[in-house]
This record gives sequence, structure tokens and C-alpha cells, in this order.
Amino acid sequence: MKKILLFAFLMFDACLVSALNQGVKHFVEAPNFKGGNLAVLVKDVKSGKVVLDYRSEKSLMPASNMKLITTATALELLGADFRFETPLEYDGTIDAQGVLHGNIYIVGTGDPTIGSEVFNDHDFIQRWVDAVQKAGIKTVLGHVVANVSAFDKEVTPPDWTWENMGNYFAAGVFGLSVYDNMYAIHFKTGAPGTTPQILGTTPPMYEMVFHNMLKAGKTGEDDDDGYLHGAPFSNERYITGTIPSNREQFSIHGDMPNPPLKLATLLTEKLNGAGVAVSGAPLDEFQNSDHHTRFFVHQSPTLAEIVKETNMQSNNLYAEHIFKRLALINNAVATRDEATRVVRDFWKQHGADVSTLFQHDGCGMSPMNGVSPRFFVELLSYMRTQSKYKDAFFKSLPVAGQSGTLKKLLDGTPLAGKVMAKSGSIRRVLCYSGYMELSNKEYAFSVMVNNYTGSSTEARKMIEQLLLSVR
Repeated sequence: MKKILLFAFLMFDACLVSALNQGVKHFVEAPNFKGGNLAVLVKDVKSGKVVLDYRSEKSLMPASNMKLITTATALELLGADFRFETPLEYDGTIDAQGVLHGNIYIVGTGDPTIGSEVFNDHDFIQRWVDAVQKAGIKTVLGHVVANVSAFDKEVTPPDWTWENMGNYFAAGVFGLSVYDNMYAIHFKTGAPGTTPQILGTTPPMYEMVFHNMLKAGKTGEDDDDGYLHGAPFSNERYITGTIPSNREQFSIHGDMPNPPLKLATLLTEKLNGAGVAVSGAPLDEFQNSDHHTRFFVHQSPTLAEIVKETNMQSNNLYAEHIFKRLALINNAVATRDEATRVVRDFWKQHGADVSTLFQHDGCGMSPMNGVSPRFFVELLSYMRTQSKYKDAFFKSLPVAGQSGTLKKLLDGTPLAGKVMAKSGSIRRVLCYSGYMELSNKEYAFSVMVNNYTGSSTEARKMIEQLLLSVR
């Protein structure tokens, strides 16, 4: 019986491939994809007519294509003009001499852009100091407290891989963030095979302990293959891999173990430097504190701007914070499970088949994620034809041959400038989902490849050929 079922399946698979157009047939039968999993769907946005379909109902690992789901849902539920707010508050009383008998609180609600290099937010801390002084506070007989009770303590998904943990692209998700939750560690490198000398960090991370197992690479190799490893809240980091040899300075980036505490420390130092003496050490707290007096509110850029950075440059930190912020729509504390429920409920209510959606984070780094091309195309079609925020979403996507993570895709081909999509790539995973303008028609498409062999460049070329075959 098993042999009969296997034979029937193989016959069905063979018939399916033979029925495809030559472009898809060439794609499916490519040697690099022989042992891989492939799924494709191309659909006319206006008419709904399916142009190409190969196993489009299969759930595959999407990598950063997951950001499409996160950003689209956030735009729909929060709105393009939404801004994260970070209030400054105090408890206790301010006496006639300007002495605060209490604490200053930085109240986080998940803004990932505070002090961000992306938005050149370099002077935020001075605005905060000015606000403290404007409130009449000259001395603080208490602490600067980073209140991060809006987000739970699971700052990184438990299924993220160890090789990523500790690096800037896997920074934790906190109610308060600062400087993109990362720091640069600077090295001076010598001859190949030697251990680079640590020169310091930016910003200063005096609390960190680095175990340096890094090596200088071979002469002529300029690749950055240096990695940091460590857990959230731990000040220990192990540095492995190689970086270019014979450099006066070379930098790699790591994640801050505790950004809220770093932010409280920064404000404490700046207040002391401005003549506002703070008696207590900076603190962070995960419990909500009531009865505070609000005296200033820091606002982020609009969600439309944040979404554009998220999709255009595939910003993991922004995606994770947007994702978790969705959980605050109906709950006092944001959790990953609640954020997942919000996403599923929204798309189910809008007619999408969520049975092929398995979401474990907002950015796509989790190896447990699974999404089908059919779901992506349903989402893309909705965002193009029904969403009030279709322009903000559309403009957030990289353009093939021109911008963001698609700058090299289809460059120099007839589709350059005509494909607007999100890329997704991790080891043995390459996906593209978005829109394609061709012959006065607009298509929504999703091409997903898992477990290919050969290089990512070879796999990308095969996907380019497939897209160029669409008529």
C-alpha cells in the first residue's frame, strides 16, 4: 500500500512539473534545488487570476519575509501615523529648593528608535535633561529608574540559535531601547593567525567582560567573520571567528545585555554632568509603578517611517519591537504569544488562511517559523487593494536594482525598477515576496526556497530567471 501511495505521489509530482511553464519547470528541476523545498505563487492583483502556482500551500521557513507580516499588521492595527511614546515621570515631591524626594522614571512602551543612528537621534538625552530642569528639579534624592514593565522578561525568543545570540542583529526586545541596542567593539589586528587587540567600545561598555578567541584572517581576506556570543542580561561575551589582518582599527557590533539599565545610567550621568545631582545608582524594574507625575513625553518617528526602515534594510530590532508592541493593544504586558495571537486573529478576520502561518517572532530569525506563498500573496493582495495604508506599505519595500536589500536583485534586467519586494535569507533559505509590474499589470508574488545547495548567489540567479519568465 505504501508503495502504491508513493508511486501515486511521484506521478502527481511529475505531472505537476510537466504542466508548468518552461520558466518554472527550469526552476523546479534546477540541480541546486534537487533536495530542497520550493513553493511559488504569482497572482494578478486586480483580477485575482493565478499566473504561476507550484505547491503554494506549503509552509516553508520565510526568513526575513516574516517582516512583511509584522509590518502590514502593525500598519493596519496601529496606523501609519502611530508613534511610540516614552514618558518621563517622577514620584515623591519637589521642595522649594528643587530637591526631588523621589525617583525619576523612564517609562518604556517599546520604542526601538531612542538614540537610533537610523534617525540621527543624537540629542535626545539633552532634551531629557532640559525637561528635568524645566520641571524644577535641581537635585534627585533617589534614582533614575528604567521602567520596562510594559514588556515581559522574555527579551529574545527561546528558539533563536546560539550562534546569533550576542550579535547586534539578534539584540533583545525590551520596553526601553537605546542606540539600536548595540555597541561597536574596536580591534587592532596583526599578522594572520594572531589574536586581535581590543581597543575599546562605542559607547563605553565598562561592565562587559570579553573572552577574546578571535583571530586575524589570511592576508588579502577582507571578510568580517567575527561573532559575539552571550545571553541577555549577562555581561560576558565570547568573541570567535576571524576579521581582516593588519588593520589599525576594525570594528564588529554586539548587542547590549541590558539596554534599559544602560539608558538609566546614561541619563544619570548626563544629569550629574549638568549639575542635577542624582544620589542613587541607576536601576531597572519590570514591575509597574503607579502614581507618578508625568513631565515629558519622548515621541518616536511615525510608524510609516519605522516600517520603511524595517523592510528596506531588514532591521530585525525594529521588527521585533513592532511585533511585540501589537500585544499591548489588548493587554497590559506585551508577550510574544499575545503578539502572535493578534496577528493570526487579524488576518483570519480578513479572510486569509492562517493554517499555513506558524509565527515565532517578528523578524524571521526563528527556525521554527513557517509561512506559505499563498498566505504571503493573500496578505500582499489585501495590502494593495483594501488597506488604508497601502501607500506606506508599498513605499517601504526595496526596489529591485535600486534600493535596500534588493539593490543587486535583477539589476540590469527588464525587471529592474519593476519589482518591489522583501528579501529573506538565512543559511540555506532564500525567499522573495512582493509586487511585480509587467505589461500594464501588477502581480503579487512569493518565491520560497529552503535547503538549496550551492551558493546563495546561484540560488538568487535561479529566482531571477523564474521572475523574468513571468508573462
